[in-house]
Amino acid sequence: MDHIPLGPLRTRALPRPSARLVAPDIPPVRVTETISYFGQNLVGKIFIPSFLTEKGKFITFRHAEVIENAELGEVLLDWSPKFTFHRFPYVEVEGWPSGGPTPDDVQALVLHPDMERRGFFECSNSYVNQLHKNIVWSLRRNLLSLPADCPQRDERLGWTGDLQVLCPTATYLYDTLGILSNWLQDVSPEKLEEGKAGIPPLVCPNAISSNWPYMAQAIWDDVTVLAPGALYQYSSDRGLLERQFESMYAWLERGVGRALDGLWNPDRWQLADWLDPSAPPEDPGNGRTDNILVANAYLVYATPVFSKLSSVLGKTELAVKYAQDGERLKALFQRRYITAEGNLTSTSQTGLGIAIRFGLYPENEEQRRTAGEALDCLVRTARFHISTGFAGAPVISHALSEIGCSQLAYRMLLETTCPSWLYAVVSHDVTTVWERWDSMLPDGRINPGQMTSFNHYALGAVGDWLHKTVGGISPHEPSWRIIRVRPIPGGNITSTKVSFNGPYGLVACEWRLEGQRFTMSLTIPLNCSALVTLPSEVRKDFSCDVEATRILCPGYHALECQFNAGEWPPKPMVAANQPMPVESIAG
Repeated sequence: MDHIPLGPLRTRALPRPSARLVAPDIPPVRVTETISYFGQNLVGKIFIPSFLTEKGKFITFRHAEVIENAELGEVLLDWSPKFTFHRFPYVEVEGWPSGGPTPDDVQALVLHPDMERRGFFECSNSYVNQLHKNIVWSLRRNLLSLPADCPQRDERLGWTGDLQVLCPTATYLYDTLGILSNWLQDVSPEKLEEGKAGIPPLVCPNAISSNWPYMAQAIWDDVTVLAPGALYQYSSDRGLLERQFESMYAWLERGVGRALDGLWNPDRWQLADWLDPSAPPEDPGNGRTDNILVANAYLVYATPVFSKLSSVLGKTELAVKYAQDGERLKALFQRRYITAEGNLTSTSQTGLGIAIRFGLYPENEEQRRTAGEALDCLVRTARFHISTGFAGAPVISHALSEIGCSQLAYRMLLETTCPSWLYAVVSHDVTTVWERWDSMLPDGRINPGQMTSFNHYALGAVGDWLHKTVGGISPHEPSWRIIRVRPIPGGNITSTKVSFNGPYGLVACEWRLEGQRFTMSLTIPLNCSALVTLPSEVRKDFSCDVEATRILCPGYHALECQFNAGEWPPKPMVAANQPMPVESIAG
């Protein structure tokens, strides 16, 4: 070919880019682990180190519900699909030469954002440890660039309510500030768009707008206030609050569908305690708790949270306004839903759990005693089975501890029959958290409801109670500058070890109960202090009594006390003509 000389290259000046370059908030998605013997339900893709096959032949890989075909050449080295990921604990392989692959021939590459692990939990009960591992794995699997509810291909959506209930647990386990603040910045323009009235979408990015019109929803939409609040508690990131302020304000000022008195309009349909186990499989929002009560409880709770965050930003007038509004709404809630004796108009585990945990009961000893006795009775009558959906799952264990019934919370935690947290662990040997308490029925059939997932992190919100009450540590002030230490031993758990690598360094707590002798070692990082309440000093009922606390300085501390956890196992409430059921306690 003849060489054709080129003339001088012509150049022209381009205008300077107008876009501002910014560093990404979200950690990059990487392969963080390689697994040969799967077993673990994971999100990722397969990896073939090398193999020899006949040219033109097909090999088929089936990941659960997904089939992927690949045409291969004679020699394949380091092959893995590049533009997809799957959720799978197993892979079926067809067409592999020479009888089939060995476990080393097909490996699994685990994918998730390369977040720093910050919080750890371990106890003497192996089943509870497995539950906690399942919570961690479901979180890892569903934070693939955005907080999705589940990784299967027919959904993978950033449901706001799921993230809202799990946020405290997630933020303890990993440094989620980057990925969640990035996602919250995406939620903001969706709701602030003209015509949206400050209402965020149920999922972000909003990929279901044609099926779900914009409609205000408690719990789900409360993510705009409660998630920034949880992230700030763990990080002290004022910049996050500044970026999210307009979104938080718009939700409470314009988005909530209020009646004239300021509480929720009772004519609005609410998702509320979604997937209450008593709800029919085909109608998961039709649970036993008054949906508007649940919505109003969350509104009363979120309002003072916004007041405190406004105060952090120096918006004093707004902070005072919403603090007063919170007190006014709380009084309205009490008049509407709490009788003079203390009974709740919608008596259920979720109803009482939310009212107790969110501090909605008056400082009235008789009303509080009635509430505590009612929740105690409900749990025993349910034979320690969980009776909550998404709204109640994060609060029920906390509420039982607050009324002095931690043994009931432990008994509920350790129940192994359905519905319970350990049913899936003990009966089905699972490695992730399910969407429904009974995603797989006791007889081995899949739940007949229209939607179910075997990897769904919302019900893993019990992790917050494991960290704060079983383990005993939580941030008393943002960024763990002051640490709250308040372990309450119980059940058949005789030792626990927890730690959190926070902004000031490592917080570590380890306790052991031998008979009635409780011993605890505590490490407090420099420039921090701890408010410590020993188990023997914890309030024994739902009274207004103030607990004893001691302030400890940085360093290592060893403490002990005598502690009687109370009756174990607690007795269920059964009819007089029925025998006591066989105990089904893990461990």
